[in-house]
Amino acid sequence: MSKQKKRVIHFKSPVIDGSVSTAFAKCGQKNCRCHADPKALHGPYYRWIGNVNGKKTTRTIDAELAKEIKQWMGNYENLQRQIAQHIKETLDSAIWKRGGRK
Repeated sequence: MSKQKKRVIHFKSPVIDGSVSTAFAKCGQKNCRCHADPKALHGPYYRWIGNVNGKKTTRTIDAELAKEIKQWMGNYENLQRQIAQHIKETLDSAIWKRGGRK
Protein backbone atom coordinates (compact mmCIF):
# COMPACT_ATOMS: atom_id res chain seq x y z
CA MET A 1 0.00 0.00 0.00
CA SER A 2 1.44 3.35 -1.00
CA LYS A 3 1.85 6.19 1.44
CA GLN A 4 -0.26 9.14 0.45
CA LYS A 5 -0.44 12.53 2.05
CA LYS A 6 -3.38 12.67 4.44
CA ARG A 7 -5.91 15.22 3.24
CA VAL A 8 -8.29 16.91 5.60
CA ILE A 9 -11.31 18.86 4.46
CA HIS A 10 -12.30 21.75 6.70
CA PHE A 11 -15.64 23.48 6.42
CA LYS A 12 -17.83 25.80 8.36
CA SER A 13 -21.22 24.52 9.32
CA PRO A 14 -24.06 24.72 8.42
CA VAL A 15 -23.80 23.89 4.74
CA ILE A 16 -26.66 24.27 2.26
CA ASP A 17 -27.08 24.32 -1.49
CA GLY A 18 -29.65 26.30 -3.42
CA SER A 19 -30.37 29.94 -4.10
CA VAL A 20 -32.01 32.89 -2.39
CA SER A 21 -34.21 35.21 -4.41
CA THR A 22 -36.29 38.29 -3.69
CA ALA A 23 -39.64 39.24 -5.10
CA PHE A 24 -42.16 42.04 -4.91
CA ALA A 25 -45.86 41.33 -5.41
CA LYS A 26 -49.36 42.71 -5.64
CA CYS A 27 -51.71 41.81 -2.83
CA GLY A 28 -55.24 40.48 -3.14
CA GLN A 29 -56.99 43.72 -2.20
CA LYS A 30 -58.29 45.32 -5.39
CA ASN A 31 -58.32 48.84 -3.94
CA CYS A 32 -54.67 48.71 -2.74
CA ARG A 33 -52.29 51.13 -4.43
CA CYS A 34 -49.99 48.23 -5.41
CA HIS A 35 -52.43 47.48 -8.29
CA ALA A 36 -52.15 50.99 -9.74
CA ASP A 37 -48.52 51.83 -9.02
CA PRO A 38 -45.76 49.32 -9.93
CA LYS A 39 -43.45 51.12 -7.48
CA ALA A 40 -45.86 50.36 -4.62
CA LEU A 41 -45.59 46.57 -4.76
CA HIS A 42 -45.33 44.73 -1.44
CA GLY A 43 -42.04 43.19 -0.37
CA PRO A 44 -39.35 42.30 -0.72
CA TYR A 45 -40.20 38.70 -0.01
CA TYR A 46 -37.27 36.32 0.32
CA ARG A 47 -37.29 32.75 -0.90
CA TRP A 48 -34.85 29.89 -0.63
CA ILE A 49 -35.01 27.41 -3.50
CA GLY A 50 -33.22 24.09 -3.18
CA ASN A 51 -33.66 20.35 -2.99
CA VAL A 52 -35.13 18.55 0.01
CA ASN A 53 -35.14 14.76 -0.20
CA GLY A 54 -34.56 14.95 -3.96
CA LYS A 55 -37.45 17.34 -4.63
CA LYS A 56 -37.14 20.98 -5.67
CA THR A 57 -38.48 23.03 -2.79
CA THR A 58 -39.22 26.71 -2.18
CA ARG A 59 -39.40 28.18 1.30
CA THR A 60 -40.40 31.74 2.15
CA ILE A 61 -37.91 33.14 4.65
CA ASP A 62 -37.28 36.46 6.37
CA ALA A 63 -34.46 38.87 5.54
CA GLU A 64 -32.30 37.77 8.48
CA LEU A 65 -32.51 34.09 7.55
CA ALA A 66 -31.83 34.97 3.90
CA LYS A 67 -28.55 36.55 5.00
CA GLU A 68 -27.63 33.47 7.06
CA ILE A 69 -28.52 31.09 4.25
CA LYS A 70 -26.29 33.03 1.85
CA GLN A 71 -23.42 32.38 4.28
CA TRP A 72 -24.34 28.70 4.44
CA MET A 73 -24.34 28.55 0.63
CA GLY A 74 -20.85 30.10 0.69
CA ASN A 75 -19.83 27.30 3.07
CA TYR A 76 -21.23 24.79 0.57
CA GLU A 77 -19.31 26.35 -2.33
CA ASN A 78 -16.10 26.30 -0.27
CA LEU A 79 -16.65 22.64 0.59
CA GLN A 80 -17.26 21.83 -3.09
CA ARG A 81 -13.96 23.54 -4.03
CA GLN A 82 -12.10 21.54 -1.39
CA ILE A 83 -13.63 18.29 -2.64
CA ALA A 84 -12.70 19.14 -6.23
CA GLN A 85 -9.12 19.91 -5.13
CA HIS A 86 -8.97 16.62 -3.21
CA ILE A 87 -10.15 14.70 -6.28
CA LYS A 88 -7.60 16.51 -8.47
CA GLU A 89 -4.76 15.69 -6.08
CA THR A 90 -5.88 12.07 -5.89
CA LEU A 91 -5.99 11.76 -9.68
CA ASP A 92 -2.65 13.56 -10.06
CA SER A 93 -1.04 10.90 -7.86
CA ALA A 94 -3.13 7.98 -9.12
CA ILE A 95 -1.57 4.54 -9.07
CA TRP A 96 -1.82 4.18 -12.85
CA LYS A 97 0.45 7.21 -13.21
CA ARG A 98 3.09 5.58 -10.99
CA GLY A 99 3.43 2.45 -13.10
CA GLY A 100 1.06 0.17 -11.27
CA ARG A 101 1.13 -1.63 -7.92
CA LYS A 102 4.32 -3.02 -6.43
